This record gives sequence, structure tokens and C-alpha cells, in this order.
Amino acid sequence: MPLVLGNECSGIIREAGEDVTSFQPGDHVYARLPIQQIGAFAQFVAVDSSAVAKMPKGYPFAIAAAIPLAALTSYQAIMEGLQAKKGETILVTGGSGSLGQMLVPIAKALGMHVIVTGNDRARDIICSLGADRYLDYRKENYWECIEHVDHVIDTLGVKEFEKELSILKPGGTLLSLKGIPNKEFAQSMHYPWFQRCLFTIAGAKYDRLAKKKGCRYRFLFVRSDGEQLSTLTEIIEKQKIQPQIDDRVFTLEQAQEALAYAENGHTNGKVILKVE
Repeated sequence: MPLVLGNECSGIIREAGEDVTSFQPGDHVYARLPIQQIGAFAQFVAVDSSAVAKMPKGYPFAIAAAIPLAALTSYQAIMEGLQAKKGETILVTGGSGSLGQMLVPIAKALGMHVIVTGNDRARDIICSLGADRYLDYRKENYWECIEHVDHVIDTLGVKEFEKELSILKPGGTLLSLKGIPNKEFAQSMHYPWFQRCLFTIAGAKYDRLAKKKGCRYRFLFVRSDGEQLSTLTEIIEKQKIQPQIDDRVFTLEQAQEALAYAENGHTNGKVILKVE
């Protein structure tokens, strides 16, 4: 402490280290900053070049800044967490927000079938992005409407675990973005032994329930990855994917007000800080 907040950003490279060959001053870039180097709420950010990618061509900075976190989360969930294959079906519970706006078109571009649950307000947006089916959670219980899906991406947390597990086919994967980390997650993150022990104990119940059904439980915490972001940039440009951003744009000096506004939960997309 003190800590500068902000996980994702876009901007223009001011200086590049002498060993950097992929970027040069003047390049328009964007990034999900490494967890050890967050600090996007600032005029300048120093970041390892391995976390950076060139922005999609023709995209304004405000739109580009809203892409990296959701795009990388989507890609890592599909390709690494689920190891999903072309033609398989993914259910995204609570996928009507900014994550769904990235995940749906990315998953479709990768050849997946996608079902989304969410609020009725977002139905037209998510369906226009390619969702194969959309369920309004106020009117339809997904666990009563669908069955035998290949994978579930959970954004709602442990209260939905058993319902999500119930609609998976044997051999499927339930990947949570908001649940309980488990042993596999701790090992993949190379945590020290005491953290591995803690997460092994915390996630044991969910590992056991998934194994009982012949499925797998995984937890994901997104990491920065410039190479993956470059791959996603090609998809984003080709599919013309644009996240929805809120009409209200804040200045850097209004950061605290912006956080309060976003926390209120009634935004119409991602909240952007514009740094002059």
C-alpha cells in the first residue's frame, strides 16, 4: 500500500526497452496487466512486453480498453480450462454481462455451441452475438430445460454448483470463475505448500461431487498473456467484436466516483476512465 488500481488498459507506447523487438514507440497497444503490476488508473504504465498486444485496427482506445480482461478470460476458459473441442456445447450461467459479450462470439468463432442464462434486458445483445440459445433466469430454470451439455462456465458461484453439475454429461467440465479454488488450481499456479493445502481442503467437496458424476471441476483466475491477446485480436477484427461500454466516461480524477458507479451495478456496459 498504497495501491494503484486498474487491470486493463489501452494506450500508446511512449518508450520501449532495448531488448523489446515486437513493439516500438507510437504503437497502439492494449493489455490485461499482470496481477503483480496492476495500475491502469494512471497516465503511464510500465509493463512487460509479454503482456501487451497491438490493438485491433480501427478500434478507439475506449473500446479497446474494455476488451483484454473479458477476452482473455473467455479464451483461457474455453481453450485451457475446458479444453473444449469444435462442435461441443458450453452453458454460461449468468453470461449476460461484459464477459458474455466477449465469450459468446469468441466461442462461436472457435466452433462451439453456446447457451447463455441471464436477464431479459441482455437477450437481444447476446443473441445477436451468436448465442444458440438464451434462457431468461427469471422465467426458465436451466436445470429443467437442458441436459447433457459438454461444459459449464460458472459466473454465479457455489450456490449454483449442484444445479450446474446436474446438466453436465459424464466426462464434462464445470469451470468456475467465481467459485472455490481447488487443488488443481493451486498446483497450476505453483503456490507454496500451505496455499496448496488450503485450496485442496477448500475445494475437496466440489472435486468429490464432480468426480462422483464422472465430471471434472476446475477454477480459473485469468492471467495476462500478450500472445493469446494477439490471437484474440485477429478474431476480434474478423468478427468485428465490440464490447458494450457505458455512455458515461470518467476522467482519472473521477476514479473513485467511477468505482462507486460501477459497484452500483446499473451500468450499460464497462465503465471507462479516460486519461488525457
